[in-house]
Amino acid sequence: MEIYFSRSTSILSRLIQRFTKGKWSHNAIKIDDFHIIDSRFPKGVQIRHFDLKDYEVLTIKGDEKEALKHIEKRYDLWLFFWYVFKYGKRWNNPNQMICSELIAECAKDENLRGKTPSEQYHYILNKR
Repeated sequence: MEIYFSRSTSILSRLIQRFTKGKWSHNAIKIDDFHIIDSRFPKGVQIRHFDLKDYEVLTIKGDEKEALKHIEKRYDLWLFFWYVFKYGKRWNNPNQMICSELIAECAKDENLRGKTPSEQYHYILNKR
């Protein structure tokens, strides 16, 4: 399974990078040469045309078809804010999802759960 780790010049991307102290603000799963599946605010998990500009690709074990089970889940804004404040138990709605949760679900790797895109990137690199 190919994972795209990306960032952009948008305000949201820069805020995510700043608060998570990481290089990457987003990640997505490759479906084919023209499509990715990811979770973005506000619409959540969807298949999209490939539109990433600044990215790196890493390959991990996993099943991109697993992501299809999560299509139409809304973006988990509460979990996003938990990553900003990291206060108490994770504020997670099981019926909603952020991009890094989608990666963890498809990889079936518990070590990817609860991590930001940058943390997942470093975990995957160090696992090699």
